[in-house]
Amino acid sequence: MNNLFLELTTVLILAGLVSFLVSLLKQPSVVAYIITGLIVGPLGFYQLHQSDAFSSLAQVGITLLLFMVGLQLDISQLKRIGKTALLVGVGQVVFTTLAGYGILKALGFSSISSLYIAPALTFSSTIIVVKLLSEKKDLQSLYGKLVVGIFLTQDFIAILMLVVLSSLGQNQSTIYSSLPIWQTIMMACVRGLILILTIWWLSAKVFPKIMQYIGNNDELMLVFSLAWALGLAAFVSMPIMGFSLEIGGFLAGLSLARSGVHYEISGKIRPIRDFFIIIFFIVMGSGLMLSSLGSITVPAIILSLFVLVGNPIIVMVLLGLLGYKPRTGFFAGVTVGQISEFSFILITTGLGLGYLGQKDLALITLIGMITIALSSYSIMYANSFYEFLKPVLKIFDFRGGIAEKHANVVPLKNHIILVGADRLGHHLIHTLEKQKIAFVVVDFNPEIVEKYANRGIKAICGDITDSFVQEQINLPMAKLVISTVPDFNDNMELIYTVKRLTHGKRSRPKMIFIAQSEAEIKTLYEEGVDYVISPHFMGGQHLAKILGVKEFSAGLKKLREQHLDILFNHEH
Repeated sequence: MNNLFLELTTVLILAGLVSFLVSLLKQPSVVAYIITGLIVGPLGFYQLHQSDAFSSLAQVGITLLLFMVGLQLDISQLKRIGKTALLVGVGQVVFTTLAGYGILKALGFSSISSLYIAPALTFSSTIIVVKLLSEKKDLQSLYGKLVVGIFLTQDFIAILMLVVLSSLGQNQSTIYSSLPIWQTIMMACVRGLILILTIWWLSAKVFPKIMQYIGNNDELMLVFSLAWALGLAAFVSMPIMGFSLEIGGFLAGLSLARSGVHYEISGKIRPIRDFFIIIFFIVMGSGLMLSSLGSITVPAIILSLFVLVGNPIIVMVLLGLLGYKPRTGFFAGVTVGQISEFSFILITTGLGLGYLGQKDLALITLIGMITIALSSYSIMYANSFYEFLKPVLKIFDFRGGIAEKHANVVPLKNHIILVGADRLGHHLIHTLEKQKIAFVVVDFNPEIVEKYANRGIKAICGDITDSFVQEQINLPMAKLVISTVPDFNDNMELIYTVKRLTHGKRSRPKMIFIAQSEAEIKTLYEEGVDYVISPHFMGGQHLAKILGVKEFSAGLKKLREQHLDILFNHEH
């Protein structure tokens, strides 16, 4: 029985099995979905009979993907991107597009194909990279912050390109097809401006009241969000408007980005989006023509190498010229070594408008599989790659790392080094200030460093195991190193760094570290740490003392007031 339910069930079971196998290789799920598409498409192990229905489901997935992008893209974030991320993001897109276009023309591609494929090579997968950086606990690092800003810039550029393509598509498929191209674009700009102003008015005047009313009803909020996303997408794709479904989804999300419940909406929509995105990649993989692989294999390999190597080099050069150290440039660079969901959307849009063929889609699909698979390993093992390439990467140190130096950081002696200034470190800084003890803060998060630097506290943004940072804080001459970093591997690396720098000296800094388990505590003590803080152990002891008091209810109230008082005083 070849009905949609049976085919959808079969495809999802197959996708689950392939995803499990791919996860063993530590690969993103998107690779598994494309492979699933290959199995049900060109490889012929299972033939789809409901391809039109699957294509419609895939369109829903792309619409919801753009809805989520708009939902998480508060316009006020533009002010927080920062000059560096904006310059690098725009520069990377421009230089990658120009270089990619040249390579494509040299490989014999037509001008129109090159104009589509070259920009598609510039966009990096925010979803994949953010997930990997989260697993590495590097999202709050200096390079992590830069990467998020660069990707945000890429998203804005991708959206603008989709808007332009939507307007160009009118010249073929809408009631404006008889107009010259310049008039078509002008008409699109006018309609787009009216649409944006209307949505802005709704987001400022109407939606806050609606969301306030339905905010406590989870089901109603979900239904309203889906109806608004798909409804607006359907409206703007009508001939009278002439935009794409993707643009409608993005604008629908953007209109709700300023609502007080956009995080709740995002959490509810994400699983639904992921389901339909699975269908999108499966459909894309099923459309891959094996007969064209022979002609696209060499170009795919060449362009994949360009994405894997060329994109990171462009980012490293740009960051180096802006005064960042080779280490920061390298770690930021490896994150752009793959193409993104926007790349696939851009090519499928061109395919739908008739400018591209199945061969172009097959090429970008193959490039996506290669770059996503290989870049995942380069991101996960960036530390090892950096140590191996460190001597060569010095050529990117154009300005001596001036962008990462801070005027308040000067060589110290017999001082305390605090690694990690958030949470526990925040309270320690308050105590050190009161006792007027000489200390310096080292943290990955530039916002935290800037906050303390503005208070006159010596602080530096970077990695404590970086030789440049060690020189700035005079690590060998410190009397105490306190690490509030919860990551065990980072702490072990810090221990080895302290031992290496003080080898042969009469004394080394005392070390106080934090641990999350008894096994970690034991290992840290064995490695020579003077004292290990265990939040679970200390919290348990503290709670046991509270429960041991007869009138513990009154004691809890007093402790609560003291806790709030401390937090308030520390913040102000």
